Formats: sequence, structure tokens, C-alpha cells
Amino acid sequence: MVVYGKNAVLEAVKGNQPIEKVYLQYGKFFEPELLNLLSGRGIPYQWAKKEQLKRLAGTVKHQGIVAIVSPVPYVPYGGLFKEAFRKNSFFLYLDGITEPQNLGAIARSAEFFGGVGLLLPKKGGAPLNEVAVKASAGALFHLKVSRVDEPITPLKEFKELGGKVYSLETGGLDIREVNFNLPLCLVLGSEGRGVRRELLELSECTVTIPAFGKTPSLNVSVSCGVALWEVVGRRVWLGDSSS
Repeated sequence: MVVYGKNAVLEAVKGNQPIEKVYLQYGKFFEPELLNLLSGRGIPYQWAKKEQLKRLAGTVKHQGIVAIVSPVPYVPYGGLFKEAFRKNSFFLYLDGITEPQNLGAIARSAEFFGGVGLLLPKKGGAPLNEVAVKASAGALFHLKVSRVDEPITPLKEFKELGGKVYSLETGGLDIREVNFNLPLCLVLGSEGRGVRRELLELSECTVTIPAFGKTPSLNVSVSCGVALWEVVGRRVWLGDSSS
């Protein structure tokens, strides 16, 4: 959802709406109070050209400010963890995945395989917008979604509660040979950078999808679907519902 105009955006911020990002017009003056409010609420903002704002808002009457509001409400990460334990299931953390199309496709796979939700970074991740919702085929409306400033502390808490963390990355153990313990978090990284070292070190182990052809890698959303089959799909197919 797109909100534009100074008053409308300000009220959205004050009303604690799930704002993905605010775009401000280059060269236009904005009161320090507004910028401080955005920073204080952890809402990312960036400067943009007038034409870009026109495309985002669909009108020239944007007053130099446009906000992207998530169509899906966020929940505290504690609620996401509780749901994973209640259902003895899994959730995903997306590390540096910036394309909303990939976010939506990943959400679709997660829901298809019985996952409870997504843990997303507040900065450096894909916006949860109409493109993501469409790519998820509506799956995002059936998942719990949480956002965090940084993932290490929350995932350490998840582990202290008894959950497990695994990372999907090259150079790890053959995913077919790993016995996954639920509830768990599966960490997915961007195709360029991969999963960050800090997350790899936090994980129980790093797992890898073996390649048999000449193509060196898969799109991250495809990798997600393959991995989730190994994490939960094959277990159910074999009649093993234990953790």
C-alpha cells in the first residue's frame, strides 16, 4: 500500500503502521522532527528524484514524500517462536534477500510445507509489498511475519528455548544426510553474498544442496523449496513425524 503527502505519512508513522520505507524528494526541506521520528521508529528512508516519487504515488501531488506500508501486519518475534514450538514446525530467516519476488516465492514454499512464518531484517531486505504478496499466491496472509534490527540476539534466544538453527549455503554438509530437529529456523542468504559468517557460526550446521549439472547454483527461492522438502517433506513422506 502506498501513502503519500506530509500529513498522511506523518499520521501513518505516529499510528505505528507497518511502514517498509519512506521516500523523500531530493532538494526538498523536511523538518528535523520528521527525520528524527523516522529514525526513532526504525523506519528506513531514502532520498529519491521527483519522477520516482511520481511513479510510486501515481500522482504529482505527493508533496515530496511517499511511504510504502506493508499489507501484512508484523508480530513480535517471540510470537513467531511460540508458534514454531506449538506446531513443532519451522520458520525462515532471510539474510540479505532484496527482491520482493523472491520473498513471495519463499513464503509460498514455507506455507506449502507447513512453516509458521518468516523472520526478516528491518534494513537490507526485500519490501513486503504487493509484488511479494502476489508472488506468494496469498501464502503471506497465512504466515506470521516478524522484523528485527539484527538476527543474532533473537536467534540465540530461540536456541536457548530449545530450537535449532540451520543455514543453507555452499560448502556445507549434503542436505540429504542431515537429520533435522524441529522446531527450527532455516537461514537463507542472498545469491551473491550468501549467509553471513555470524549466522553460519550460530547454526547447528551448514547444509548444501548437491549439484549434478554444470549450473553452479539455484535461484534462492528454488533452493528454498528443495531444502524444505528435505527438512520436512521427505520426513512426512517416509512416515516419520518425530523430531
